[in-house]
This record gives sequence, structure tokens and C-alpha cells, in this order.
Amino acid sequence: MTKIIKIITFSFLFFSDFVGAETNAIAIFHIDAKNKTGIEIGNTLGNAIKEKFPDIEKKYDSYLASFVDQAQFNEWVQTRVNFIKPNIDSAYRDEVNAIASTWAIYAQDKLGDGYLSLNEWWVIQLIPDIGRRTNCSGFGVFGNFSALNAPIVGRNMDWRTTEALRSIQAITVYEYKQRTMVNIGFAGYIGVISGFNSDGLFVAHLDSPLGKYYPDPPIGDHAIVFDLKRVLEKTTVISTAARYLFKQQYGFSHNILMADTKDVQVLEQPQGMTAKLRNYASSLKMEMSWGKINQIAVVNCFVLESSPFNCVDSVDRYRWHRFKKLAQFNSNNKAYVEDVTKIMFDTVQEIFNPHTVQSMVFTPKDKKLYLYTVPISGIHESPPIMNEIHNLLSVSSTQEKISSKEMILWFIVISLLLVTLWIYFGEKTFK
Repeated sequence: MTKIIKIITFSFLFFSDFVGAETNAIAIFHIDAKNKTGIEIGNTLGNAIKEKFPDIEKKYDSYLASFVDQAQFNEWVQTRVNFIKPNIDSAYRDEVNAIASTWAIYAQDKLGDGYLSLNEWWVIQLIPDIGRRTNCSGFGVFGNFSALNAPIVGRNMDWRTTEALRSIQAITVYEYKQRTMVNIGFAGYIGVISGFNSDGLFVAHLDSPLGKYYPDPPIGDHAIVFDLKRVLEKTTVISTAARYLFKQQYGFSHNILMADTKDVQVLEQPQGMTAKLRNYASSLKMEMSWGKINQIAVVNCFVLESSPFNCVDSVDRYRWHRFKKLAQFNSNNKAYVEDVTKIMFDTVQEIFNPHTVQSMVFTPKDKKLYLYTVPISGIHESPPIMNEIHNLLSVSSTQEKISSKEMILWFIVISLLLVTLWIYFGEKTFK
């Protein structure tokens, strides 16, 4: 009997160690948002974050002080933040303020003092809208060029970060009555830089500067990161999400990488001009040609023939043409998740670079997220590895009760137990 106990113990230790290796390293906050107000959601989320990161205020304050001086900060608050906030959905404003109410918030706006004020918290929330920190890229393949016969989309988020900000990377999952929304970014960051919902709609923000000054005053300007949160909460496909974004005006120009269960497209939205959706067959500028069927890429500039020219940075040109070279899929050479992952980790022309904070691949049809997050040190792993992030959506959302990997592990454990029992009773029979 001692032998069987040892084998069973070993089997379960093996199982637990294997599962432990798959445990999500990034913090994940699940919020029951069904029939909840923004204040209720913010209070719940704020308390959960404070418990996980007790010095969260100091971390955000130090990050803010790392890239903006006090004079610039004061100007942003007066000429940008205070004009944009009234155009943000009131429920989202309440959520941001409610999070702050659960933290140690100070009245004085003084960067780098180790404390966080409400104005500092709002500047953090609106960084992509007022401070232009996102410098990213993306790639998608779909249709019969995908091994899934459905889209596979990759996205790299490149930010100049600090150790403090890297230490609070997080995923926030909002379970609304109609759908679940997944926000990939940082603890307490309410706007969406990268995210998806349980219908398979994926969106990601990329800066696309035109060299224009921020409008003064920015009356009527919306916050793109909060509008992306709204489309994930309210819409299910690219066309509907894009129609909502078409109606808004924003202080800066940007690209939005968008994917659903059928397609991958890019919304090009120049400051003060009409936004347009780009697909793989759109007419592009001659110097930024593409010519790839069922594949699409995006960098930090506009490439539509009808969009203003701003592909002046050599990094954007190099990355674009590198994507073009790597986009070699067809009906006989279909793309798998591993292939898109390899593209997003390519370092030849800085698709994956020292400032890449998060690299991800998402498959809208089965709602699977594969994610790499830069270590707190800021030094990339060698080689970098994307892990599938489990348990983001409820069983009803994914229509899956157990992952295939878990099924294999349970099969191994049960098989070991059966073999053990066979050996044990077999020994008794021949004694």
C-alpha cells in the first residue's frame, strides 16, 4: 500500500507543479459590473487594487514625474484635462473618482513627492489623449490564410516606462450583463489601450502624430481611451464600433487596430478630419504599398492614399516594410498563433524593441489571449514567451468548461492512477 500512496502523491505533485507553471503572472482583477453604478464599480476595483498594490499612489506619482515637469503638468490640467473630462461618459468619470476615493489622495499637485492628487490621477488616465505616450505596432491575418479560418491579431504596446509602472501591469475584467470586457494595461487604468470583449471584438490604440498643435481650447474633444472602453462595452463588431468612433473629435491623431470574428481592419483618424477604415485591399500611398491578401499591418503613421502624409519617421517605414516581408501567408501556407507570435517578437526592424511593454496575440473566434509582459527590470526575457492567459471569460462566454491543456493533464493523472491500481492489485493476485 505504501507504494501506491507514493505513486499517487507523485502524480498529484507533478500535476500541481505543471499547473503552477501556467499560473498567470500578471495581476487580474475580476469585477462584477452587472447592474452596478460607476461609483460601485470604482469602489470595488479601487479596494482590490489597493490590497494588491499598497503603494499604488507612489508608483503612479513617480511615473508621472518621470516624463512631465510641474509646469507642463499644470498646463495640461488647465488646458486639456478640464476640457476633456466633461465629454467622458459620466459612469466612467464616477469610476475613476471612486477608485481615487479608496486610495490616499492628496490635495496638492506636486509631482515626485510620493503622493497622488486627483489631478495627477486624471492626467494618468488621459496620457494617450494629452501626453502621447503610445508608440506601437500590430499585424493581423484572417480568412483562409489563417489556420483557424478566423482572424489572428497581434499587437505590441511600446511605452517609455519606469520600474514602478512596469510593476503594476494588470488585466481588469468587467462582467457586465450583456457581455464581458477585458482591459489589458495597468492597475486602475480605466481607459482602454488594448482590450477585447466576449463577442470577440478587439481594439488597440496607436499614436499617429501629424505634427499639429493640440487644439486650443479643445472644446468638444473626446478621450479616445474612454471611447474604446465604451465600444467594447456596447458593440460587437468592427463596423458598429467604427461608426461610433467616426462621430467623435480627438485632440491628437491616431490609428485603432480593430478585429472581430471575421476581419481585421485599421481605423485611421487624423486630427480634425474624417476617419476612415482601412482593409487589406485599400488604396495606399505609393511609398507604403502593401499588396498582401487577407493580411494587414499598422504602425505609427497613416498609409491610406486619402489620409495626410505623416510616415516621416524611419522607424515607422522600417517596421512597415518588415511586416510586409514577414506577411507571407496564403491558402497553402496558413498562419498559426505561433507564426503571428514570431512576427510580433521580430527584432530586425524594431517591431519588438527595448520599449515594448506588452506583446500580445488574440484570436477573436475562441477569445484566447496570449500575452508577454516586460519584467519589472525592463530587460526582456531571452527568449520572450507569450503565455495564454486563462480564466478571463466566464464559461458561458467562452462555451468552454475546461481547457484542452487541463484535459490532457487530468488524463495523465487518471492514467497514472489506473496503472498504479493495476500494478497494486496485480501484485496481490500473484502473491
